[in-house]
Amino acid sequence: MGTLKEAIAQLRWGPLQERRARGLVYLHDTLAGTAFHRKYWVVMGLLLGYMRDGGPIPWDRDVDFGFLEQDLPQLMTALEEMRRKGFSPCRLQVNNDGRITKWAVRREGVKYEFFLFEQRGDRLRWYYHRRKPAIEVVNEIAAHGLDEFELYGRRWLQPENADAYLTVLYGNWRVPDSGYKYWRDCGATVDRHPWTGERRWA
Repeated sequence: MGTLKEAIAQLRWGPLQERRARGLVYLHDTLAGTAFHRKYWVVMGLLLGYMRDGGPIPWDRDVDFGFLEQDLPQLMTALEEMRRKGFSPCRLQVNNDGRITKWAVRREGVKYEFFLFEQRGDRLRWYYHRRKPAIEVVNEIAAHGLDEFELYGRRWLQPENADAYLTVLYGNWRVPDSGYKYWRDCGATVDRHPWTGERRWA
């Protein structure tokens, strides 16, 4: 199904790499006019691709960001602006406690995901959910500051020690590993259990 969707997206909007590049620029510029500007940072796959290859992983149709729980009101306002600018909302991901842990929008076949990070003392916690089988993965990493980097002519934020961050998540992240599964192999995982599978529309 994913391959079919991508084929249709290519016919409608062109190659993935071009759609994702212009989508990231458009997203950045859209959020720059909101209170959510500089409240989010690049995480997971997008950060891995940038650090290892200088740009997104070629085949990745998801773009990952993190934000702190305290900035959720700003994200809610920014989501309205994103919708006005042509981003389509996706279903919200709900953890086993009934709390929304990820918001996402889509544009031209590329998905932009915003993971909520909870501050727990000197740790940051976030949730990852897999649909088949339905698994909830709880991750934690040391709290960190943020640094800037440039991608597509825009300034973005990333964890201040991106190397150490990626090492926790991926191990030897400089060497691509085709067998790596985030829900199974992430080194930041502190708990993993069956998930209710609840998703809902905003």
